[in-house]
Amino acid sequence: MYYFVVNPASRSGKGLKIWEKAEEILKEKKIEYESYILTAPGEAREMAEFLSLNKTPCTVVIVGGDGTINEFLSGLPTFEGITLGYLPTGSGNDFARGMHLPAKPKDALDLILDPEKFRHINIGITSSGDEKKYFAISSGIGFDAAICYESNASALKSILNKIHAGKLIYLINALRMLFALKPCSMRVLLDDSQLLTFQKVYFVTAMNMKYEGGGFMLCPKASPVDNYLDLIVVDNMPKAKVLAVLPTALFGKHTNFKGVHIYRCRRAVIQSENKACVHMDGEHFGFCKKVSFDLAKEKLKFIVD
Repeated sequence: MYYFVVNPASRSGKGLKIWEKAEEILKEKKIEYESYILTAPGEAREMAEFLSLNKTPCTVVIVGGDGTINEFLSGLPTFEGITLGYLPTGSGNDFARGMHLPAKPKDALDLILDPEKFRHINIGITSSGDEKKYFAISSGIGFDAAICYESNASALKSILNKIHAGKLIYLINALRMLFALKPCSMRVLLDDSQLLTFQKVYFVTAMNMKYEGGGFMLCPKASPVDNYLDLIVVDNMPKAKVLAVLPTALFGKHTNFKGVHIYRCRRAVIQSENKACVHMDGEHFGFCKKVSFDLAKEKLKFIVD
């Protein structure tokens, strides 16, 4: 039995069209399945809890974008008994890119219906005070989180999605936010032992996978199966230099520039001079002065190519 959790609104409605084609294939092949069409924020989280507590062991297929995966993860009381598959229909699709999944929905569905390989992947945890949420791709504080926050709230994103240019919204907002953002000092504590201090930080991001923001390869060596987070800190750069370095991150070539720092850890605690925007998988977490990034003890079973 397959359980499909479908976000029909992803990529401005393209998610529904992809699901309709997938459902035709399921019926043709006489696959036993149930589908849950999401209609409001929070429903993916509720469905995750329901399936985990009542239907395991089971295979759940997310039909949506990175945000849909993130919301589903946030509702899981445990990863035990869940095998996850993914039909990417979002505008960024950094999760699919990081997991090397087929780009075409039909190929991704074929993989799910005839699975041969599985990977048990790390899942990250973002926490501040009593608030705690999962992330699969990345979580960060500062510039990149502000870009995600502005992009998700932008009406322009829907317009760009309709012309298959949704990724541009991240670049547009990156350029706009760069000149509005004021870097601030931050302290970074790695694995409760190594304390680092930075004076003019643009952002600190914990990467579980290589990409975020629609294809920016922020940490080229990040892997969801190595039991580590890769942490990138961008600090003490003139804004003109940030502007020049930013495009090189699409190819992972930014790491050699002065002011770009990469670390590996299992836990990072960030203390910011000022409250700053925090995201997990591009979704808004809140505005915090202190935030921690950790790895969950459990791993999630995932269908891969």
